[in-house]
Amino acid sequence: MKKILVIGSFMTDLVVQSERFCEEGETIIGKSFNQFTGGKGANQAVAAARLGGNVEMIGELGKDSFGSDQIDSLENNNVKHENVLFTDKAKSGIGNPQLDSSGKNRIVVIPGANMELKPSDLENLDDVIQSSDIIVLQLEIPLETVYKAIELGNKYNKIVILNPAPAAELDLKYASMVSYMTPNEHEAELLTGVDTSTEAGIKKAAQALLDQGYQNVLITLGDKGSYFKNNNTELNISSYKVAAVDTTAAGDSFIGAFAYGLANDKDVEESLSYASAVSAIAVTKMGAQPSLPSKKEVDDFLTSKATVNE
Repeated sequence: MKKILVIGSFMTDLVVQSERFCEEGETIIGKSFNQFTGGKGANQAVAAARLGGNVEMIGELGKDSFGSDQIDSLENNNVKHENVLFTDKAKSGIGNPQLDSSGKNRIVVIPGANMELKPSDLENLDDVIQSSDIIVLQLEIPLETVYKAIELGNKYNKIVILNPAPAAELDLKYASMVSYMTPNEHEAELLTGVDTSTEAGIKKAAQALLDQGYQNVLITLGDKGSYFKNNNTELNISSYKVAAVDTTAAGDSFIGAFAYGLANDKDVEESLSYASAVSAIAVTKMGAQPSLPSKKEVDDFLTSKATVNE
């Protein structure tokens, strides 16, 4: 099995649930509050590891209780964490997801220590990158650090997966070094200026990203599935219909599962189909990391769906 290295963020999610979202200037009584370990990087690492992946994480935490909880989560989920860094300069990152009764979310993020992960830190961990096979990145750490990770991944001929979330303007000189560009439809629209509200728009945005230089483009579409395109292949992958409770980790579970598929030498179509099952399970449970399924859960889910369809 190939080794997956996730370089990215830690966030402790402070989750508020209410019937609906507040309007400006309004105070409402909510339904519940929960605290979960999260962050796009940590979520993707745990997602792949729970499926049985060989996963390591590089990121930065504050010297606080949130940081300790994150390390405990990595430890409990068999994610290697020897090269996670700690700083005195900032507190560990937090996110504040707000969920309505339909499972839709709004999230405010305070990056904190995540922004202390510097390019020089990755240069000091050059051997860790060199010994990995798949590098998974997001944008909750400094862009210059993301660029350094892409450079090092390209230098050592690694598979580089870039999940451009939250969306930001990117330096396109790195585009050709990215093996898989994986925005959701909203991020794809921000990155290309193409309206992605229609199927034609999704396809146009994917082509625009290929034209920017990315080797392969994967656009996740929530409950509408996913769309993949490169210069030779075009795939539409359906989603599994489930009753969503919390969509917070839907995208992260999908990316982690996709990386896991590639790490097990599955082809792109099989990896995407498997990732669809993983994300479907994730949205049926509360919390980011608590919702991420094990390999057995996914196998049982796929077996039940196959039985229903027979």
